Amino acid sequence: MGPEGGIMGGRISADMGWGRCFVAIVLLALLPTGAFAAQTPTLVVQSDGGVPIAGATVTFHAAQQPTTTLHTDALGRVAAPFGPPVDASVRAAGYHGADVHITSTRTTIVTLATDLKVIGKVTVATGSPHDLHTLPVTALALDSSTVRAIAPTTADGLLSALPGFDEARSNSTVTNPTQLRASIGGAGQDRGLVLVDALPAENGFGGWIEWPAIAPLDIAGVELLRDAASALYGSGAIGGVVEIRTLQPSTAAQDFADLAVGANGGSEATVSASGAVGDVATRLFVSRHFDGGYRAAPPGFQSSIDGMSTARTDDVDLAVRVPFEKGRSLDVALRSFDHFQDTGRPNYYDEESGWQEALSYRAAAGGSTWQLSAFARNGTLINAADMFPAKPGAPLYLQTIPTNDDGAVAAWSHAWSHDVLRAQTALRVINGSYTQVSPTSGALQSRGGGRQTLASLALSDELQSGRFDIIGAVHGETVATTGFLTSAAAPPQRFGAGSPFVAVRYSLSPAIAFHASEGTGFRAPFLNELYRGFRIGAQQFNTNPVLGPEHSVTRNIGLDAIVPGGRLFGEVTGTRVNDAIAFVTTAMNVAMRENVERTATDGYEVGWQGEAGRSWSLRASYVEQYARVVAGPAADLGKRLAFIPDREGNVTVIAHWPSGIGFALSGTLLGQAYADDLNLEPLGTALVLNASLIVPLSRSTTLSLHANNFTGASYLTSVDRLGPPPRLWLELRADLPRQRDVTRR
Repeated sequence: MGPEGGIMGGRISADMGWGRCFVAIVLLALLPTGAFAAQTPTLVVQSDGGVPIAGATVTFHAAQQPTTTLHTDALGRVAAPFGPPVDASVRAAGYHGADVHITSTRTTIVTLATDLKVIGKVTVATGSPHDLHTLPVTALALDSSTVRAIAPTTADGLLSALPGFDEARSNSTVTNPTQLRASIGGAGQDRGLVLVDALPAENGFGGWIEWPAIAPLDIAGVELLRDAASALYGSGAIGGVVEIRTLQPSTAAQDFADLAVGANGGSEATVSASGAVGDVATRLFVSRHFDGGYRAAPPGFQSSIDGMSTARTDDVDLAVRVPFEKGRSLDVALRSFDHFQDTGRPNYYDEESGWQEALSYRAAAGGSTWQLSAFARNGTLINAADMFPAKPGAPLYLQTIPTNDDGAVAAWSHAWSHDVLRAQTALRVINGSYTQVSPTSGALQSRGGGRQTLASLALSDELQSGRFDIIGAVHGETVATTGFLTSAAAPPQRFGAGSPFVAVRYSLSPAIAFHASEGTGFRAPFLNELYRGFRIGAQQFNTNPVLGPEHSVTRNIGLDAIVPGGRLFGEVTGTRVNDAIAFVTTAMNVAMRENVERTATDGYEVGWQGEAGRSWSLRASYVEQYARVVAGPAADLGKRLAFIPDREGNVTVIAHWPSGIGFALSGTLLGQAYADDLNLEPLGTALVLNASLIVPLSRSTTLSLHANNFTGASYLTSVDRLGPPPRLWLELRADLPRQRDVTRR
């Protein structure tokens, strides 16, 4: 669960006709409800990430008119009190101001750049905007300009620029979806939570991250909290939280079309549009991505009948925001995706599709904010396997995994001058199953599934006093699970956990701050871990319906300093996970999930972000971590945790010249890791290099050349997938502004 609307919430019965109600609300929302007066100009104030800035101060000046100061509404809009010509001074905390001269009644978009002294803002740590330097915890962010410059081909590829997000050595284009999992701070797989617009990005049944549902061109920014986060977000946030923010509804027309083609296979077509329907802000995003000309299977999985692999992803997002009086608004969002991956061999492929509906109502008055939210999502994963290595291409099984995930949350917060108090309650219900049959005869081979209910209550308080900033939080959660296996019911489970957290920041000076924190974590086993078995080649992975929850303790101490040109930060961290869920080798080519008594991760990170010259910016980070089993099966004692590298590093250099030409070069170092619990399947060290060159063709059109993993770095074992395939992409983007856009930096 997340502060201020990080939904992890409750069951919505099908009897309520949720789908029909949702469609009705969308249709009502799209009806014109009256527009701003056309006789006077309208300003839309937004951040450089395209997010409307509510409460911005706008002072209007005009000849023979009284100077008038107004504030933007929840959609970042404000109407001038008199007609043109008029001058407007726009100011907002944490942003550079802008002075605009308006000569027509057309809507003017005013884009405010983030103040470099702030070095970015995040909401993922406290639920309200907070600059990175003054947080009592370690947090990082990628703004829209950085996202655009890096130009990732996949959403997960973007996160390599954030120290603390552990690269799993897979790429969502070339990997079975069930292997796409998150680790933050070296805590281990499935011990990091990924959110998209405050909703969980992981599949509720299986825990894998649905990266194909997140189109890179739809990403407006990314935030990372590297700290114990279960006290704020509940189950799964042991190592921290990543929140991806997508393009938001806007009353300003900000349309673009983007076409890309790969020199060695692949293409992409994207259209994004926004605008006003009456007072309603809208956003429509449609994307199709195709990739080909690579091999998805590593050498240990290749056969003589293999061809080249291909992948196709379709994404459609629709969102509207309906404003009401007195700071109230209603957000309605629909999201769907379909992803198909053909590995190049008959009867060896994966397909995943999903649909999500979400509602969020917000109101603010007298320092208090209320939010009521709900979501409903469903999806299907189809996994086909062949008889490799005995008979490559011969069908072995076909697994179908339908899932359903519903949630609701109610949150309240109140801000005083130096104190912010929050309370939240949530309910989430997950249903899912798998059926495995013979592709030739249709005979049932195995099946399993179940239902999981998570209910929670969370309280947090942030107090600022002098040089100190203190966050205290506690989260209580209960989990109930029922399920079945092929021939019998599985034993039901019920357990609960309390997750306290405290963090303290002390400012030695306005430029130097120390922070320390301690918090506990909690993770309930996924239904997939309890009831689903599978095979990868000759390796069999068995179910364990009696897995218990994980519990953890994390301690951090860090330093944050603002120095000329940027921000320098570092921290030392330690995480202990009791009853850690992990695959344990039980026999030759057989593994089963078990609760390992204890794992430990100790490490440190250092980083820099800021300017490296008048036209250059630089991000650099280095992480070392030692993640291992310290108590458990004798064969596993001292072994490194699977897929957790011993070190990670990233350097990203971005240049923006006055001519409009942009350049970015990013290098990611991935240290030694292993793909199994006995450390017999090593993943070697790799250096992945990406580069982008953006050249303006006109005021609204750019041509870009992107090279991804252009050195062909790879990291593989007999069971793991390849790294990202080398790619050369040519991209043409046309921004189609229908209204005046003014940017101030």
